[in-house]
Amino acid sequence: MPPIGRDPQRLPAFALAFAAGLVVAVLASCGGESDDPEPEPPPRPPETVHELPDLPDRWREQLNRAGGFAVGVPPGWRARNQGTSTLVRSFDRLVAISISPDRTREANDMALTDFATRALVALPGFEGELTPRGERSFEHRYAAYEARGRATAAKIGVEQRVRLIVVRRGRLVTFTVVIAANAEGGRVSERIAERVVRTLRSRPVTRSPNRG
Repeated sequence: MPPIGRDPQRLPAFALAFAAGLVVAVLASCGGESDDPEPEPPPRPPETVHELPDLPDRWREQLNRAGGFAVGVPPGWRARNQGTSTLVRSFDRLVAISISPDRTREANDMALTDFATRALVALPGFEGELTPRGERSFEHRYAAYEARGRATAAKIGVEQRVRLIVVRRGRLVTFTVVIAANAEGGRVSERIAERVVRTLRSRPVTRSPNRG
């Protein structure tokens, strides 16, 4: 494994932090227009707190109240909330996870397979088109599907293994989760990142107590 902390090994956090908002905008533009009135959607069920599963020893909870979710974080990994999104980095800086929720009807109505492939192609910050090279279901408590690809991070010129995982809790919330790993290493941290994603649980959006 390359030495920790070298600039070429760092992941494109700039691409991950704002990925979900840009992806959702692109997905919204993909829908066609129709003159037929849309039927009234069924009432949205109430969102309750889903507690995290039992975490491995020394893992901690990262709670994002504005985004309405929580996730488990391994020891030595860093997590930071950025508004409604959360960015998690591995201890070796070879893997990063971006998690962003969307509670709109448009996001929750789209088929997971379509969402995953379109969102992967729409990810910013990479050279050329990020073409899906593999799609599959993703094991999770919620319905989940992933699309995989490879691309070079535009700013640092390092090839990344990119996985875009769509995680949906019923008609309540759809999460866009991006795992980006250095293509020359990070296999162990990438497997741990999968475990992090599997701990993801939703809860009602609440205001942070330190913001009045």
